[in-house]
Amino acid sequence: MILFNGDKVFRVSVKKTTDKNPTLIFLATNLNRMGMRVKEIRYSQQGLQSHLKMKENEIKKEKDGESLQLFTAHLTERLLGKCIFTFSIWIEGSVTGYCYHLSDRLITQQFWNASAKHEHGIDVELMCKDKTFSAHKAILAARSPIFAAEFANDHPAKDEGSHQIHVEDVDPSVMEEFLYFLYTGQPKTVLANDELLKLACRYQLTTLENLCRAALTKIDVQQAMNCMSSLNPAATGMHQEVKASSSVLIRPDAEIVIDHDQSVSTFQCCWELKVDAKALFPNTVIEYQHEKLFSPHLTGKVHGFVVKKPWIHLVCVNHRNFGFKAMNGFYSTDGKTWIEMKKRKAEDVELFLFVGQTSETFRDGCRVTFCMEMASTIENYNYELMDTSWTTQLWQFALEHKWTDVEIFVGAVKLEAHRVVLSARSPVLNVLLGDIDHLGKSSMAVEENIDVEVVEVFLKFLYTGRLDMTATNKQLLQLAESYEVETLLKICQLANRISADVTSKLDALPCKIDIADKPAVSFQMDLEVVNLFLKFLHTGSLDPSVSQTQMVALAEMYEAKTLSKISKLVSEISPDVDKLTTFILTFF
Repeated sequence: MILFNGDKVFRVSVKKTTDKNPTLIFLATNLNRMGMRVKEIRYSQQGLQSHLKMKENEIKKEKDGESLQLFTAHLTERLLGKCIFTFSIWIEGSVTGYCYHLSDRLITQQFWNASAKHEHGIDVELMCKDKTFSAHKAILAARSPIFAAEFANDHPAKDEGSHQIHVEDVDPSVMEEFLYFLYTGQPKTVLANDELLKLACRYQLTTLENLCRAALTKIDVQQAMNCMSSLNPAATGMHQEVKASSSVLIRPDAEIVIDHDQSVSTFQCCWELKVDAKALFPNTVIEYQHEKLFSPHLTGKVHGFVVKKPWIHLVCVNHRNFGFKAMNGFYSTDGKTWIEMKKRKAEDVELFLFVGQTSETFRDGCRVTFCMEMASTIENYNYELMDTSWTTQLWQFALEHKWTDVEIFVGAVKLEAHRVVLSARSPVLNVLLGDIDHLGKSSMAVEENIDVEVVEVFLKFLYTGRLDMTATNKQLLQLAESYEVETLLKICQLANRISADVTSKLDALPCKIDIADKPAVSFQMDLEVVNLFLKFLHTGSLDPSVSQTQMVALAEMYEAKTLSKISKLVSEISPDVDKLTTFILTFF
């Protein structure tokens, strides 16, 4: 058994038979109680660079969710002695609408504190037996059409006192769980609760309703029999399986516990390449959330539209200005077998390269899928499972001016927002709006040198924790500083430390691959230098005007010792072309 988040939800075993190689078995049980399911599992044996995808077996499931998932892999050799397997487990939400999103995680606590600590214009009281909960009409109405109808006759500009709602048929602890999901888009503790499902249905929180139904799904006899049948297709009864298998005892050295590091995530993207001379140079940019990330290319000999057994290279560009660090890289040409790419890193130049040699022939239209493991370097800015509608509903209310109580003037343009959001997310705005009479809409003005589009992006970050433009924007940095928005300030400060030269060179590349909502990474190294380095490998010619520091770093990473020596010496001699040519010829 393997513990995950404190529960024994994973089980690993090996099925040994008398006439076949063994089968590796991975079983996931009751993961739906956490609002999760396994999307994919890959495994590797000690000493191998490849990671293989396990097959998910078809098991009959209930319409509301699945409580049992079975993955198997047929091993190519018999196991002898001590064996070590490494598993990579990809987790996703158990229902549609409950997905991973990259966002400022401070928003969860800030929004919940507004209710739990009775802050920022409380105007609703929910009476549940002997306990009273504080809330905000704008948030309740945005998240639930039933609450919106309840408040339809209330006037947001009038002081009518707190609107009271009585809920007597659930336990107060369940009401707190319900409000937490409503305010944060995430479950607080347990989803498998009939009373929580009752509230989700009553107030039409679709994602919470689906999560609760899935969590309440239990493993039944039919599922257990389907699982047994998948493992033993030839057996008509459990006693036959006992006769067919030889006895074997498999026991781990110690109890296995998985710690889920919230700062680490992975993303995948696909590169469909045209095999020609351009494929040997970084002419493609992989882009994520308005930031340039990677540039892939091949090295090898092109014959017509074919290149045999090429090396695959992935140059990381600008990842640090987006707050992620590249950890590991894999590539696959069939989606089943994943090859680990070697990481080469220079200490004195901000550059990462991931390289891997293939054993196959590449032709036009060949697809290479990259899988990158990344670690977030910005505190509280990472991926988490959450209700997708939570990231849009309240922001949509602001755009439609529903229950807004703050007017924001950017020159002659007026935007509207909710005090609870602005005050919860910014200590400066909390002070500014705290002293204003609330019997009408509060007003504030933004500096005239800020574009309206930037203010809108800034407001959307306050509402959703997500960034919709490049963090290198100076006006966005100015707003983050002025209003002390902690996470946004860290993102913008980091982004603006990176030289613009790299970005300008990447902008000139003709082709881009866009990848939606996946984590990111990269580096500071001129792609012009990379191109000249690859040209040297092909022709032996070296441009003396290129940055020798970067060229030396590349040479050392690729173990091109001759180029490394040349580059170090070139930086010390006269740039006179004749002398340089004589020097290189003499050296060779």
